Amino acid sequence: MKFYYVLLVLFLFTACHKDKKSDFSADEKEILSFKFEEDLHPTLLSQDMEGTVLNAEIILTASEVIDVSALTATFEFAGEGVYVEQEKQESGVSTNDFSKPITYEVRDKEGNSKSYQIKVTTLPDVKSEVPHIYITTDGGVPVDSKENYVEADIFIDGKEVYHDFEGRTKIRGRGNDSWNQPKKPYKLKLFDKKELLGLLPGKKWILRSNYRAESLMLDAVAFRIASLLDMPYTHHAVPVDITLNGEYMGSYTFTEQKEAKSNRINVGDEGLYLNLDTYMHKPPGLFYSEFFDLPVMIRYPKFKDFSPSEVESELERIKNDFEIFEEKVAAADFPENDYLEYFDALELVNYLIVYNLSLNQEINHPKSTFMHKHKDGKYKMGPVWDFDWAFGYDANINQHFTTPEDPLFVTGDLTGKVFFEKFLEDPEIIGLYKERWNWFRTNKYPMLIQYIEEYAEVIEGSYALDYEKWEQGVGDAETAAQELIDWLDQRTAYIDGYIAEL
Repeated sequence: MKFYYVLLVLFLFTACHKDKKSDFSADEKEILSFKFEEDLHPTLLSQDMEGTVLNAEIILTASEVIDVSALTATFEFAGEGVYVEQEKQESGVSTNDFSKPITYEVRDKEGNSKSYQIKVTTLPDVKSEVPHIYITTDGGVPVDSKENYVEADIFIDGKEVYHDFEGRTKIRGRGNDSWNQPKKPYKLKLFDKKELLGLLPGKKWILRSNYRAESLMLDAVAFRIASLLDMPYTHHAVPVDITLNGEYMGSYTFTEQKEAKSNRINVGDEGLYLNLDTYMHKPPGLFYSEFFDLPVMIRYPKFKDFSPSEVESELERIKNDFEIFEEKVAAADFPENDYLEYFDALELVNYLIVYNLSLNQEINHPKSTFMHKHKDGKYKMGPVWDFDWAFGYDANINQHFTTPEDPLFVTGDLTGKVFFEKFLEDPEIIGLYKERWNWFRTNKYPMLIQYIEEYAEVIEGSYALDYEKWEQGVGDAETAAQELIDWLDQRTAYIDGYIAEL
């Protein structure tokens, strides 16, 4: 897959502001709008740069890489006058140094005042080729909760590759361990289904933060492995830059919400979508399975759609359905029974290849391990998700690309490990595993390496901006991609030997 992008035009931030008041009372003191006009700075600006008034702050982000040490502000206000360090300011005339925050003071007729700190953000002289998403919450409130959404304006600059988008959204935090990192992941919920960045229409979208990922592409690579294996549903990965409330937040992966929908995880009206995860969420849609003690969260159907009298019967129905299959796997005559009438062998093998090649050992716990089925169909593994701790991640040194020869299944009796390793007792699964791996290794692995190289080229500028912001990674996308490729080459050599010995 080849990406074509145009060069980045850094952020023009459009503020919501009131019209200038011609009459005001004695106690009014407020800046209504604030901007730097192109007409007053013809050699610096190619367009007006408008500020966002957030309580006692006004935030502007440069639309080009410019010298902000001598800019003339145009502003509207209510009050007697506006001052900077006792010097009265005249809109469109007074010039100040905005290379550091300065304070504008609005005074009323009684001498009372209100102060605004003016912050002008300038980004490094780096061009990013990826789409840029600008989100401004109502009132500039922070996004500091995983439970509560805040409403916001959203603008997507598609860089003339994707359609631009402007509208309203809700935003909240998301994730478990990743929410505790300095660079936060987010979930967006639009008010209507929209096609964004070339993806099929939906309301809910995910912004993966990639804080730990030195290459900023671990999820994207895992998704690509799954798509090369033709798994029935695989997320897409669109690299984007994010600015939230006027602050550049870094390079993110934009992708679909994991949900049962006809154009996402399509299980039909009466199918099931399950998550095996030790991070058990709120009841009632969860249970521990009888035979392997697996933590099962029911993602679909949604229990909020049931009346209180229906919840218990629906939970029992789903639990029984799962345990009919699970009992076959636990039975003494496994694998010489009909368990594959209930479970899709090919999708299991595809799933194991993705997780083995990426060394995503979270399958052992299990965490973020998903299954789905149509009403009368077989259970299928997928979609694949969450690769922060994969690709040889060592938490002790906060680094990926270690231990390329570690086994996928760890020692001990973790429930996910016991359950999934059980299938490798079946000669049919082993034979299919060998066949599928050898096919992937020969036909698809070179395509994966090409994808990584092209992805790194696309995110080069975005990577540099992210590194400037967070100082995470190795400094440039090409070096990070090569580290990933070198590790994958070692990993494939390990799996060649592992497969041969099965």
